[in-house]
Amino acid sequence: MRTNPSMQSVHATQVTHATHNAQASHIQKWQYLLSDTICFGKDISTGIRIQKPDANRVLPWVMKIITSGQAQSIYIENHQFDEKQTFMIQQAAQLCSVNVTLLNITQDTNNVIIGPW
Repeated sequence: MRTNPSMQSVHATQVTHATHNAQASHIQKWQYLLSDTICFGKDISTGIRIQKPDANRVLPWVMKIITSGQAQSIYIENHQFDEKQTFMIQQAAQLCSVNVTLLNITQDTNNVIIGPW
């Protein structure tokens, strides 16, 4: 993932870590990024960047992506979920074998951020 020059450092918080079974591993799944300022690098062929919706719409979007059956990972830029929302995401993500990571970006250095996370 890459940031705009004004967005400098990333702190990633793993909300869930799904375990994938061997039977599902051959199916091509997508990595989703809900973001205002960062994007996937050009070498990520399975990445879909979606402009992050308003804060009150992030949870429904994340739940739809998780339950679609098409997601491997979801990365969410600068968003906080409450305990109930986090529990809902964890339950759905474990059931559907999806990793969810929160990316908290701060402006304190002048680096380009590259991952997989």
